[in-house]
Amino acid sequence: MSKPRDDLLVSVALSGPARDAAQRQQLAQLGRELDTRFRYWEILLACDVADDASHGALQASVPNLRLLHLRPGASFYQRRLAVASEAIGDVVVVTAASELGYLDLATMIETAEARHALVVGRHVDANPLGSLAMALGRGAGLTIGPHDMLTIAFPRALLGIVLAHPDRLLATRFPPVDQRLPILRQDMRADVQGGADLPRFRSGSETGPLLLRRTEVLHRLTISSAPRVLTLVAAAALLAAFGGMLFAAYSVIVWLTLEHIQPGWFTTSLALSLTAAFLGFAIFGLSIGLRRLLEALTGGPEDLIIDEAAPIDLFGKVMDEFNVEIATHQDHAAPVRNAAE
Repeated sequence: MSKPRDDLLVSVALSGPARDAAQRQQLAQLGRELDTRFRYWEILLACDVADDASHGALQASVPNLRLLHLRPGASFYQRRLAVASEAIGDVVVVTAASELGYLDLATMIETAEARHALVVGRHVDANPLGSLAMALGRGAGLTIGPHDMLTIAFPRALLGIVLAHPDRLLATRFPPVDQRLPILRQDMRADVQGGADLPRFRSGSETGPLLLRRTEVLHRLTISSAPRVLTLVAAAALLAAFGGMLFAAYSVIVWLTLEHIQPGWFTTSLALSLTAAFLGFAIFGLSIGLRRLLEALTGGPEDLIIDEAAPIDLFGKVMDEFNVEIATHQDHAAPVRNAAE
């Protein structure tokens, strides 16, 4: 058996707790796999305070397990953002407990580190909302594949780019369209594709019914497209303002050059053109102002995590292996007092 890698710190962040005994067993198996492949690793698990009792035995079987207590009512995407922000690894895998048995996470980690790219899990099921989600994703500047899973492996540098995105809630689920973020996809394990466990994967959900979560995705994608919609509105308003100014100039030229015009035409045209120009400039100013506010406002995950259970010391055993002793201040002070006596 090869020696575990000691040049890479790995974090696996789960956005929700293990819901049943099978998922807890898969989580323990993941800990054993990580321990054989990597020397330094951690598993972060977002949970509620009430879930601690069910994870007591899990903490004993997974030594490097961190339980993050989130505030009540945190949504699925807020939980993903919280665990992704709290992870300290050189490679961070954001996943869900329901997908642990379907992907080779160790291979995804090594691929992400070697290729310096995001590695996204891919399944073979058909997504009935895939086309609509892809269209909304393009409008929001996000990359959405019809077969993408919840599991994504982020190199540390690329995770920083994702967390700096204006809509970090969705960016940790759907990577932003950015040339600095190359994306690779890894298929499900060959032994589960098309197998008996596949229907369970299709219906599994860690935060509620799958349909509700997909509806939330479409809702958030619609909201996230607001910056681009505002840009289009600003451009249309600017065109309308210039069109109103041109029509006002045309009305003045007609009134000055023609001897006979319809009574009231000049005043009506001038009023309509100036009103259109004013409304165009006003909507343009409001649109660019709202666009600027959306860029400035970024919600942080700092208030999501209220406590952490079972903190771990990843590097404490290194001191024992190198036989290093740290002398304290009291150790140095004792001989001085004895000499004085």
